[in-house]
Amino acid sequence: MFKKIEYRRLYEDVITQIENIILAGQLAPGDKLPPERELAEEIGVSRGTLREAFRILERQGIIETRPGGGRYVRKLPENRLDRERILSNLETAAMLDLLEAREALESKIIELACERATKADLEAIERALSIIEEGKAERYEVLDHDQAFHLAIAEATHNIVFVTICELYLDLLFKIRAKTTVMPGRAKQILEEHRAIFEAIKCRDANGAKKALMDHLRNIRTSIKKAEGKE
Repeated sequence: MFKKIEYRRLYEDVITQIENIILAGQLAPGDKLPPERELAEEIGVSRGTLREAFRILERQGIIETRPGGGRYVRKLPENRLDRERILSNLETAAMLDLLEAREALESKIIELACERATKADLEAIERALSIIEEGKAERYEVLDHDQAFHLAIAEATHNIVFVTICELYLDLLFKIRAKTTVMPGRAKQILEEHRAIFEAIKCRDANGAKKALMDHLRNIRTSIKKAEGKE
């Protein structure tokens, strides 16, 4: 009779609200959005959550930040349904199949990140990592920053295709993490694995970074099996 309630991240609701306002014609291309502080208070979210929503909307080309300050509507969210369709198709894949695909995809991402990461890229990766390590986020916010960590690595490749693919499977990764991070000691272990990946990227050690990544994915696989009672 009842359905399980799925957790939704706050920034997803912010994105949906902004997109719906644009689609309803209340904001049109060229219109300026309210100041960040004002909008955060009106919606009832933190400025960090709002910035995460803006970051995704900017990547989709729906809004833009112009020189001199201010964010503006750039275009209508016409690709939203296509994105939802792709995500829906991806959700039919088993978690373990996704991990197998990640082994191939993220190995190349790691390799390119080691080669191409700028100082700003490294700072972005470490910033996502540090927020979790310093205990500044609640459990689900930790999962958001976990996603930010992997996305920051993809962005360090400076290859928009890798970034886009990574974004598409982030929602599926969230479901995996939500299922496995509750296991005793796993959250701390994930931090250690992420730190090892980052340190190798910072040292431009592609082989070391790949090994750290494979260790991370292998441990995720083990955790999933344990969570499902298969080990």
